Amino acid sequence: MKTQKIGLFQVDLVLESESAFSPLDFVVPGITPEQVEQHAAWLKPAFVTADNRVNMSFHSYILKTPSHTILIDACVGNDKERSLRPSWHRQNYKYLENLKRLGVQPQDIDFVCCTHMHADHVGWNTYLQDGHWVPTFPKARYVFAKTEYEHWEQAHRHALARGLDAPNHGSFADSVLPVVDAGQAMMVNSGFEFEAGIELHDAHGHTAGNCLLDTRSQGAHAVFAGDILHTPAQLIDLSLSSRFCHDSVQAAQTRSELVHRLADTPTLLFSGHFPSPTAGRIVAKSDHFRFKYA
Repeated sequence: MKTQKIGLFQVDLVLESESAFSPLDFVVPGITPEQVEQHAAWLKPAFVTADNRVNMSFHSYILKTPSHTILIDACVGNDKERSLRPSWHRQNYKYLENLKRLGVQPQDIDFVCCTHMHADHVGWNTYLQDGHWVPTFPKARYVFAKTEYEHWEQAHRHALARGLDAPNHGSFADSVLPVVDAGQAMMVNSGFEFEAGIELHDAHGHTAGNCLLDTRSQGAHAVFAGDILHTPAQLIDLSLSSRFCHDSVQAAQTRSELVHRLADTPTLLFSGHFPSPTAGRIVAKSDHFRFKYA
């Protein structure tokens, strides 16, 4: 992704990995081959491969303002025990090298913002040092939605008490709790303002406390939407939630509200998994919507 400007703010992408992740109908149950072929002219090959696999990127965004450097969503991470997802298990990504290519060191990050706490959005919150998980960004405040944190904390404690497998691939234990223990976590409510023009808002459905980041500067507007849309293919039918959604009905409602609000406006959309070049805008097309790269 080329550097994007939002007024006085600047956005860059830190890539962890990108691939044809899985069959599209695995990520988005209910989508049909007929729907995909009907929209193949704009979906393929950028978003969906010829054999109907979904192209997905795992990345963070660096949002720079005159006052702060904010990292948005923290990908899968290295050395994490993710045995149920082999492509995430004990990985050795070049993520920190890619961050440094942008001229950003871990100590330069002022805030880490996780739109939600799925394992592929919190992984780089921590790294393995001498056998212990410690915060990757030593000077950062990690901003977690209070509702989201409480949901996963309860699930984590429930599993521990009953001897069950840790929820969410164990990511709460290795990628969230060490940040809390280090005193770097901030539990916030909807409307939290990082600085003037940058606010975190509830966008529930994908997870119990899912959020989006709303950004405005000098009349320009952008939304960091996390996984409200996993793939542009969901724009064919906004009721199509991903298999990873906590509440598919609420997720569809949140998705519909966001898409209708942004369609045919200059607002930039930065999603959690759209493939390169990632940033773009939503446009309305008769009975559906499309995604157009910036």
